[in-house]
Amino acid sequence: MTHYSNSENKNKSRKNDFFFRDDQPPPHDIKLEKALLGAILLEEDSRNLAMDKISSPNIFYYPSHQRIFIAIRKLFEAGDSGIDLFSVANQLKSEKVLSNIGGEEYLLELQNVIATSANLEKWCEILNDYATLRKMISVCATTINKCYDADTENIANILGDIESSIFEVRNVDRKIGTTKVSDHILGAVKHLESLHSKDIEATGISTGLPNLDNIIVGLRKQEMIVIAARPSIGKTSLALNLASHIALDKGKGIAFFSLEMSAEQLTRRLLCSLAKISEKDFYEKRFDEQEFGRRWSDVTKAANQLKQAEIYIDPTPSLSINELKAKALRLKSKHNIDIVIIDYLQLMQADIGRNDNRQVEVAKISVGIKALAKELDVPVVVLAQLNRQAEQQDRPKLSHLRESGAIEQDADIVMFLHRERDTQKDTSQESIEAELIIEKNRNGQTGIAKLLFFPKITTFVCPARDKGAY
Repeated sequence: MTHYSNSENKNKSRKNDFFFRDDQPPPHDIKLEKALLGAILLEEDSRNLAMDKISSPNIFYYPSHQRIFIAIRKLFEAGDSGIDLFSVANQLKSEKVLSNIGGEEYLLELQNVIATSANLEKWCEILNDYATLRKMISVCATTINKCYDADTENIANILGDIESSIFEVRNVDRKIGTTKVSDHILGAVKHLESLHSKDIEATGISTGLPNLDNIIVGLRKQEMIVIAARPSIGKTSLALNLASHIALDKGKGIAFFSLEMSAEQLTRRLLCSLAKISEKDFYEKRFDEQEFGRRWSDVTKAANQLKQAEIYIDPTPSLSINELKAKALRLKSKHNIDIVIIDYLQLMQADIGRNDNRQVEVAKISVGIKALAKELDVPVVVLAQLNRQAEQQDRPKLSHLRESGAIEQDADIVMFLHRERDTQKDTSQESIEAELIIEKNRNGQTGIAKLLFFPKITTFVCPARDKGAY
């Protein structure tokens, strides 16, 4: 990495960069800003539209225009029906900023600028675009400074910060700020109505397992959902079943991060599960030509279905939390994914100090996953291992989560996949009874969802379904 002998040379180098243009102001349009404010002052319909389209006063470049908009918004939110030049002037006067924006004369000038507000919605879009460009310039400038000041040991964190900053620019309109509880009453009431009617899609994403949906009411945005079990119980199979249902039946996009299996392996398992066939049967040639033709027809049909599925698999081993965040942000930006699935948590890594132990690392990973769910505004399903103590008791408990109690703390839902593993050795059994034990549910009830596991086709279903179909 290049080092500069003194700050003067360093600053001179930065000034020469094309991001820094002291002779050119950031993108903006003063005429549009004036026209928009004038329309808001004059017409109630224009004001209502603008309040819906403008998420932040930063859409305006000039500080005086920002102050005027803030004053108008305060009156609007207070339910003032008589918003005009005089009420806005009084509001600005009460805030002791009227003279700073040019007095009542400037407000009158704004009103006189507007001839028609027919294109007001387009004006909002253009000014939003200018605000986005200004934000992007700021992000790029900050990024350049970080790169100059960085050392090679901190590259992963810098890349993660850059990805997050760009993602925020792309999603500036839905950036969360402080809001009043009354703003959310309608949504809360609708949510309760959906819960009463068991409308899963109105509250979350259906898992395809009615017994489970009846307890957790679907996979909800911003939630971290942990599915934990001992090895070889079927965590990956269950995750793939969820992915297949959500992608094919619900038409939603999925990011599947597999730290243990390759993309080809996962695709084969998806294919066989969907076609209801066993990969082993093909290897051992257990059927005649006629049966093979029928089975192959099922494979072809399943393959055509999977081609349409919005399932994106990333098989990066030893994935760090910063890499996960960067990859997930790109997938959200490019493909607008609806859910993230991680297989599995304890195989991930995080940047920690030399004296920190594995519990600290897992805790950092867990916190990062929960933060990612909120940032992407999607549910994140993460698989996790249980410690050996789980095998010594009838059923797993929260204390059996391997390597960290932070997982229990950060997760919104913790469920344990439980079944008799030894019964799988009996090849005469077509299906095996299993349970999903919902041990923690921050926003709902706990309970047990009964399932059946078909080991040959690595598929979980609810017992009420016809076994003969599998």
